[in-house]
Amino acid sequence: MTQRSETLSDISSADISSAPSPPLRHDGPHDLECLIQRTLQARPGLRFANLKVHQCPQGICLEGLLEANDDGVDLIELVNEIAGVQVINHVVMRSKSPK
Repeated sequence: MTQRSETLSDISSADISSAPSPPLRHDGPHDLECLIQRTLQARPGLRFANLKVHQCPQGICLEGLLEANDDGVDLIELVNEIAGVQVINHVVMRSKSPK
């Protein structure tokens, strides 16, 4: 299975709150992973150094490093809101240091 990774500069800063709900069916084998990755990376206050999203038998697996303004970020809940799938969270989180 191929893993894809993007940085914040690779995507547009679209307002995801007004985005339509994702369809239950996806055309390509990696459409769901890409949807989750782009939506998480576009979320204000979250900055991923290296986010990998891939499907596994249990659902979706997240890997990477996250800097967040809010220590109470629940990635599992966010992914459930995006795609309604079970999540295995292997993301390391650290607080954003003030500049």
